[in-house]
Amino acid sequence: MEWDLYLNPVDFSNFDSVWGLQKKYLLSDLLENNEKNLSLEKTDIVIIGVEEDRNAIKKGSAESPDDIRKYLYGLNRISSEFKIRDLGNIKIGKSVDDTYIALKEVCQELIKRKITTVVLGGSQDLVKGIFMAFEKEAFHLVTIDPILDLRPGENTINSDNYLNSIFNKKNKDNSAVVLGSQNYFIDRKEVEYSFSLNVQMMRLGKLREDLMESEPFLRNADVVSFDLNSIRQSESPGQYFQSPNGLYPEEACQLIHYAGMGNEIKVAGFFNLIPKLDTSKLSSKLMANIVWHFLDGFYMRIPENPAINKNDFTEYDVSHDDIDFVLCFYKSDKTGRWWLKITTSEKEDDIFIPCSQKDYEQSCRNEIPDRLLKSLIF
Repeated sequence: MEWDLYLNPVDFSNFDSVWGLQKKYLLSDLLENNEKNLSLEKTDIVIIGVEEDRNAIKKGSAESPDDIRKYLYGLNRISSEFKIRDLGNIKIGKSVDDTYIALKEVCQELIKRKITTVVLGGSQDLVKGIFMAFEKEAFHLVTIDPILDLRPGENTINSDNYLNSIFNKKNKDNSAVVLGSQNYFIDRKEVEYSFSLNVQMMRLGKLREDLMESEPFLRNADVVSFDLNSIRQSESPGQYFQSPNGLYPEEACQLIHYAGMGNEIKVAGFFNLIPKLDTSKLSSKLMANIVWHFLDGFYMRIPENPAINKNDFTEYDVSHDDIDFVLCFYKSDKTGRWWLKITTSEKEDDIFIPCSQKDYEQSCRNEIPDRLLKSLIF
């Protein structure tokens, strides 16, 4: 692939330290050195920016990629051995569709190379370009968002209805979870419609009861989309939604850290930062922190799968009065993470669903975990 046709390179001289840390320990210094010494073939993860917001509900997020870089690259490098590159910004097309196609081509090539991509947006409708990179291959999306970006009957695309192009009757194999949704912004008909299309939601209140319960949703995500509007407005002024309720910054960082640790993560996008509303640069700094936590989680991740090597797991079998088969739980001896095995038929392979210790404890009380119910439905 001729990367120069799609991307404008980064000028690292624009991103000096703004946090007062020693330059040799900065992410910018590592990226600049990797630009010279690390081939793409040996790279594990790359960063690209997309300065596109023509389909945004509120314009201004096109200016955010380099604003995020300014504060991200002044942070700690995570490790001198981190195989990370910054490929620059996507060249914006004459139309928004041209930009979607360019993003699709870049993501698709990186997915083929088994390189994870971090997308600095731009508006959240850019997820459409990411979706196009999967073509006919089914994928699991997790979006952290206060609303359901799915609008039945709307044909034009924008940053608040982009899921229309991904979830419909033609794409029944795709699945999604919306974390941090706020139901007073979502019509009941939209909830019912989304459920019919394999889109689940975890409300903000439920999410905040125990953030660890969100980790199983993120563990097998192929794509993660983070909307800055999921943060309460008092903590992040550079957004257009401006809700008094939402995630605290440290909660967002923890969720994204789980995403980075995921087994299947291929693309993570960070969207809807509007620098012109962010006069204090608090939101730019926050988004930089959030992206950093994704990178840190990615570097620290331990890919594991009980379907491949059961010797690294402890099995716990639970009988249930209302189910005619034994629930088989697997706990990793390395990370403490849990899976639930679903046996479908003799001719098909077992399915392992990421779950939590609470799901196991609930089963031991002769209750059926929600995750099992939803897996049987979908």
